[in-house]
Amino acid sequence: MEYYYIKKFMVIIVILMALACKNNADNSTKKKAPISVEVAEVKQHDIKEYLTFNGVTLYQQKENIRSNVTGYVSWMKYKIGDPIRIGQTFATVRTKEQDALKEALKIDSTLSKFVMPQSIQSNASGVITVLNVTNNDYLAEGDILATVIQPKSLVVQVNVPYEYEDYVSVGSSCEIILQNEESIVAKITGALPTIDPVAQSQSFLIALPNEDLPENLNVQVRMVYREDAEAITVPKTAVQTNELLTEYWVLKLTNDSMAIKQMVTLKLKNASLVQIDSNGLHLGDKVVTTGGYQMQDSTIVSIQKQ
Repeated sequence: MEYYYIKKFMVIIVILMALACKNNADNSTKKKAPISVEVAEVKQHDIKEYLTFNGVTLYQQKENIRSNVTGYVSWMKYKIGDPIRIGQTFATVRTKEQDALKEALKIDSTLSKFVMPQSIQSNASGVITVLNVTNNDYLAEGDILATVIQPKSLVVQVNVPYEYEDYVSVGSSCEIILQNEESIVAKITGALPTIDPVAQSQSFLIALPNEDLPENLNVQVRMVYREDAEAITVPKTAVQTNELLTEYWVLKLTNDSMAIKQMVTLKLKNASLVQIDSNGLHLGDKVVTTGGYQMQDSTIVSIQKQ
């Protein structure tokens, strides 16, 4: 009889312990904190994808000022960067014969008209960028004394791989990005009818007659490659992928508390947004942008206040 009561007492204890473990498990489940995440809405944007190429500035029109006589520079006041006009005297040159006549002037003053230095005039209007002589330098006939560029002839030369010939042509709109992050809106104005044999690229020209830029400045030329004015987009940070980059998905919020894995197909993209195609996503849906890395499907979450 006593054994019966002891056995019954032990069964009751086991049942109570089982119930206590179950309650503890339930409590631990209930107390599990949701993962804090940041979210963004699925929105519609005009999204553009660009082609970007390297370009360099250059002046198409350059003129050399040459000496038309042999002798010594007797006068020249210009320096690099000075403007000069066509027909303006660049320098004067005295010849050896004129130096010899100075002694003859002491005997015959009528020879004075033959000892005046010869003038060398500029054959172009622009800015002096190269200067090869100074006062008293010796010159030979035909020597290049200076180079004058015409600022209105400034162009950007950009090399475009031939595979993009269908997207770049004369008249195409483009944007020139300078190194100080300023931009210039322009159009392709010319194309060279040759292909670089090594790079297999074609050179296009963009005229910038009203811009004040130095020659040999490296710039970036950007033009629209593809565009969708009504693209369904999410932030780039919302998109996750597998190791092989063969599948893409986002974590869609339901009832603002559960993150559901939603497969998507990627289309156009820019610096911050990605166009997606998915039957399960609609405008206004919320997707996880921060805090969802390696998160399991159907995870309980809470939205961070921003």
